[in-house]
Amino acid sequence: MNGRARRVFVTGMGVLSAYGAGREAFEKGLFSARSGIRRIESIDTDALNCHYGAQIDGFSGDDLIRKSERQFHDRVSLMAMAAADEALRHAGLDHREIAAVTGTMMGCAFGPGDAIQDSVLRMARKERLRPTSIVKMMLNAPTAALCLRYGLQGASAAHSAACAASAHAIAQGARAVRDGDMDICLVGGAEAFPSSALFAAWDALSVMTPETNMTHGVMRPFCPDRKGFVIGEGAAVLVLENEEHALARGAPILAEVCGSGVVSDTPTLTRPSLRGMTGAMRAAMKDAGIAAEDVAHINTHGTATELNDALERNAIEDLFGKSDGIVAITACKAAIGHCMGAASALEAAASILALQRQEAPWPVRFGTATSAERDPDRNRPSAMQAQYALSNSFAFGGHYVSIVFKRTDDTR
Repeated sequence: MNGRARRVFVTGMGVLSAYGAGREAFEKGLFSARSGIRRIESIDTDALNCHYGAQIDGFSGDDLIRKSERQFHDRVSLMAMAAADEALRHAGLDHREIAAVTGTMMGCAFGPGDAIQDSVLRMARKERLRPTSIVKMMLNAPTAALCLRYGLQGASAAHSAACAASAHAIAQGARAVRDGDMDICLVGGAEAFPSSALFAAWDALSVMTPETNMTHGVMRPFCPDRKGFVIGEGAAVLVLENEEHALARGAPILAEVCGSGVVSDTPTLTRPSLRGMTGAMRAAMKDAGIAAEDVAHINTHGTATELNDALERNAIEDLFGKSDGIVAITACKAAIGHCMGAASALEAAASILALQRQEAPWPVRFGTATSAERDPDRNRPSAMQAQYALSNSFAFGGHYVSIVFKRTDDTR
């Protein structure tokens, strides 16, 4: 640690989601109770069990780079660029003025899937690969793209801890700023919709929903009749800035990152554990210097799978009690799908917006009703009074991360 620990503020935010490009589209969609999930058209799912997903319509990223640069960047890197560009504009920062004191930590679980599949198909056809193929398909491509785009000179890292990848990135970035390693860090993640081969692999695991009736929601976290998740794509980047630097320039303060808990527990590669979930939440609250009674909002991992939701509910009730309504609980994947390595970045953005608005989007009550019996207005935001929010991310491989955000009075 370099001197005393410093407070870490979120001063900018950029988002791409199934609601479209931009944080305003994300906020409007998320808090309108309108789902971004729809039938998949980009790949053929006729022979598969799952037919729905949450994709970004109309995004190509071609306006972000020169045509000659397209050979170096897959869709996922372009998504990261778009989110980071918006985050910097939102923060009022010129990358040319901050490059020397800024780093980046980004999460991505599966990397440039289109580039990887394209190379495999070219090899199958006995075609030569392009010289830039390896650069385009690197797993650290989104992180490298931001370093190159903005000339960043601070530390950078690419996290690939499955569905907790972006949460790891946010936690590491916040600690780097807090410890004085850098003044500013761009953190978050990006994940493009999977290639046909990767989607089929997920389908074979039988964790995605076969549901096709949209009336009561294709993806239903914590509902007794839940059948699994749908995959989404998205990107979200937060600008983390130390207190002194942010206040000196009159930056907008969206929230404070107060603490994080990062633990491992791996009974099997795919089976989550109660110990890992409670351990991450306890560690995050300890790092933030708060108690369970201080937390009034929890953004769940909420995958709508049988085991994960049951264990996460038990973990929350073990730490925060069983009384519905005391803690506002949300499950945003029901709206934007499971964005894999980018999921925790989008849900961090959702948690910050929830604190600003004092509303819990896509609320969950641990009841017993089936989806058909639930209130038709069940997905509408519920009012809350929360100073602290906890956002959970739990991943295959035994990765568990919880992050504590604090509301601020400055919502410029």
